[in-house]
Amino acid sequence: MKGKSIQPYMLLLPAILLASAFSIMPFMRSLVLSFLRITPRGTIIGPAGFDNFISLFRDAAFRDSIMHTIIFIALFLPLNTFLTLLAAILTRRKRRYGAAFEYIFFTPLAVSMAAYAMIFSEMFRGRVSIINRIFGTEIIWLDSPMTAMATLVMLSVFLDFGLDYMLLLSSFRSIDRSMIEAAEIDGAGGLRMLFSIELPQIRPMLLVTVFMAAKDAVLISAPVMVLTEGGPFRSTETIMYYYYLEAFRSANVQAGRAISVMMVAISVLLMALAGRRRHE
Repeated sequence: MKGKSIQPYMLLLPAILLASAFSIMPFMRSLVLSFLRITPRGTIIGPAGFDNFISLFRDAAFRDSIMHTIIFIALFLPLNTFLTLLAAILTRRKRRYGAAFEYIFFTPLAVSMAAYAMIFSEMFRGRVSIINRIFGTEIIWLDSPMTAMATLVMLSVFLDFGLDYMLLLSSFRSIDRSMIEAAEIDGAGGLRMLFSIELPQIRPMLLVTVFMAAKDAVLISAPVMVLTEGGPFRSTETIMYYYYLEAFRSANVQAGRAISVMMVAISVLLMALAGRRRHE
């Protein structure tokens, strides 16, 4: 009995060691260093208290990056949730040719984010871009703050779509079939069944996908690097792209540590809320 009680922990041990080595310990180090004064070469020169965090919020560019991130989240989160949920609803029943649509919706998981970002960059670049030719427009998508943000949102929805769709579709198909059959016998129509039985059943997973998408939106950086580089006029410069500029291009170690601690804290909070909602 004692061996059986230890076995689950032994199976978890490699994952715990990896998480400790590559996530927990680096975060704890960054947490300590965020309260110290550090030179660009990494030399510690003394305690800083909360000065590193205060200096961040005194920087107008950082405050602007917060606003850009909030705008991005406000556009991305509802659109991503609506489209993934709609796709899952439309394909939740297994039909003869439904697998073809499933493969199409899973496609974003098959190629790397950087490759898709480069494809989007070419599709939306210039007045004679592929998108303009398809729709007969002359919009310079990446040269205007509004359209550049819209393009970034479209790319991010495409990148998140596959995983969120897979989770929602799995939730729909894991609903107890006897509940569906009982509702059909009682004469419930398709819409009534969807809103009264199916959606309440997948609500925990729907909340998880919303929180996961929110976390991805808060941490967005790589699509910005490839697609807009924070432009035009720094209008798509998110918090994590600001972190990239300060920590890696400007060698502002103090700002980099402070931002990394804040963003990890926000991500952990979001995932903790997702886990709590999942089990309610």
